[in-house]
Amino acid sequence: MKPVKTRLMEPLMNGNHNTSGKTASFCIFLLYLSACATTGADRGGASQGNVVIVDPLTRAGVPTLLIAMPTSSNFVDVRKSLVSEVQKNFNIRTFTVGPQTKANDIAAEIHSVKPDCLVLMNNATMNLYRQYQLADPTAAMPPTVLLMASFVEEAQPLIRRSTGIAYEVPGVTAFVNLRSVTTTPINRIGVIYRPAFRKLVERQTALAVREHVEVISVSVPNDVTAAGLRDALRDLAKNKKVDAIWMLNDNILVRDEGFLDDAWRVVTSDAKLPLIVGVSNFVNPSAPFGALAVVPDHEALGLQAANLIFDLSDNDWRVEDRPVELPLSVKTVVDINLVRASFGLRTDALRHIDKALE
Repeated sequence: MKPVKTRLMEPLMNGNHNTSGKTASFCIFLLYLSACATTGADRGGASQGNVVIVDPLTRAGVPTLLIAMPTSSNFVDVRKSLVSEVQKNFNIRTFTVGPQTKANDIAAEIHSVKPDCLVLMNNATMNLYRQYQLADPTAAMPPTVLLMASFVEEAQPLIRRSTGIAYEVPGVTAFVNLRSVTTTPINRIGVIYRPAFRKLVERQTALAVREHVEVISVSVPNDVTAAGLRDALRDLAKNKKVDAIWMLNDNILVRDEGFLDDAWRVVTSDAKLPLIVGVSNFVNPSAPFGALAVVPDHEALGLQAANLIFDLSDNDWRVEDRPVELPLSVKTVVDINLVRASFGLRTDALRHIDKALE
């Protein structure tokens, strides 16, 4: 039986993508860090590190779903939920991806398995598959579902026969949720972005207007330094008088712990501004940084992916015109100590929080 379909958020609106110069555009996106980074051992195969994934028994005459993924816990959780829903209808083959996995490894697995549908989890896996497509531009490709990766909507037009589910929750959802937990007025949100993220910021700025939130954006160059980012953040805090800062999942802007300390922590701490982040591990009371994160519910994401795969199967695997979906179910993670001490915690805040960290 197919999983019951629900719609908790409206579908992501896709504009008309210009597909010229796709190879060059994709090179930009290879700079992005997945919100869920690849972990594991060196080579793709049946297992990575200490994690061993066991697929259900294969049956004759049943279509095959090939899942290419890292083996860290978040990916395993999504796979578990997905497989539990589709295993009656599909054979499951899992190919794990590690730091030393090559495009040829994925190509060999696809040629061996001949899947009816392919699921790719995280940006590194998508990059490998894109390399395979570029190396063989006329080859027939299986319908592909993109999951657990940063900026799926931007990457999807560059991967033939693909659709997927975004990992980023719309900024406006996080803005409204921050309002619901803090007594600090949240009317002006500041965001720093690099040129490749301009359209994304513009879309979120338009959506925020509906909730009477003004997004104040500042562009920085691709090679921005910690000092340059500090200046941009201080401009938002001191000159543009924003009420909170929204951090995008862009690894150039959050490249390492030292960069976070030298730029983000210094300014947000001095300015006493709540920081909205896109990954839950940035919300950590033992090292206060992000005040709030709104992230997909991974179990629900697996169920949503199952629904998407069933829909594609019912429609002869026509993926080309299928828009990237928003995650249907999300979780709000809040550093209660930080919000209470610095920004004021509403008396009913816990009603709006899925994971309260202290």
